[in-house]
Amino acid sequence: MSRELTTRFLSENEYENWTKFVSESPSGSVYSLPEYLEILCQVTGDSFRILGVFQGTELVGGMALYETWSAFSLVAVASHRSVLFYHGPVLRPYKTNYPSEIRARYLAILQALIDKLSTIPYVFLNLNISHLITDMRPFLTAGWQVCPNYSYIVSLKDTQKVWQTMEQNLRRLVNRGIKNGLVFTEDEDFDSFYKLHSDTYQRKGLSLYFSENKYRKYFELLRAKNLGRLHQVRLDNGKSIGAFLILTSSHPVTHTVCAGSDVNYLNLGSAVFLRWKSFESLAKFGYESNDLTGASLNKVDHFKSQLGGELVTNWNVIKPPDLSYRIYRNLLDLTKFKR
Repeated sequence: MSRELTTRFLSENEYENWTKFVSESPSGSVYSLPEYLEILCQVTGDSFRILGVFQGTELVGGMALYETWSAFSLVAVASHRSVLFYHGPVLRPYKTNYPSEIRARYLAILQALIDKLSTIPYVFLNLNISHLITDMRPFLTAGWQVCPNYSYIVSLKDTQKVWQTMEQNLRRLVNRGIKNGLVFTEDEDFDSFYKLHSDTYQRKGLSLYFSENKYRKYFELLRAKNLGRLHQVRLDNGKSIGAFLILTSSHPVTHTVCAGSDVNYLNLGSAVFLRWKSFESLAKFGYESNDLTGASLNKVDHFKSQLGGELVTNWNVIKPPDLSYRIYRNLLDLTKFKR
């Protein structure tokens, strides 16, 4: 690049410019927006900073750093939970006839970020980088651990094409839901959503991200900032039998982060009906795609794969942890083993 890159943390009065930058970058997402991170930190008590990369005075890249604390009061960075699925660099889109020029610019920006992150005393740094950033060589060269992880993304630019690429059995289930009188709603009925979500997690033996009070606060703050939509499927008597919480923002990609369903009504086609109606609703508001958030090899993954989305390869990148953090993790594992 013609001018040397510099890195620094942004001040709050620069957040508006960062928000515009994230919204216009394909590698950006709601997870990098200050408004969203403020909500998350209000719920968790953690904090965030935004590291920018500049060429002269022009912002060309950066990343939001979500920061929490370990038991030893040493800074750590947590990620890869559903409510913070992507946690990585955001790069400015470039237009040129030469792919080599774009690649060189992105490598320089990533290297600038790595150099700066290496000077911050994080005892643990875990990033989950968008599939749109494909070149992990700077991280590998720096000795960081790089592993693939996956998600499904459904394009909403042409819902009729989505309908055609959904497996026939799922289309049959959507039509069954319509015949059974199922009703799609977008509402603020948190209580119905939380019961379905908590029951689903309990049934699967999983731990919830937040307590009920924190979930409620998270939801209410999202709604107040227009960063979340609650989609539900109901019987004709109004009973909710399935729900999704979807993150929305000025970025064209939406993210389904929390879900729940009543297993007693799945034979009505409720789960597929809700997915399809949710896609239609998001498309109507002009969103271009929906990230289904994750693609583990299980029954849920098989269902997601049938919805006609694209399987994408994201990158989980871990900076070599500090010795104190490795000792701390070993002690935790030993304590769990003894129990």
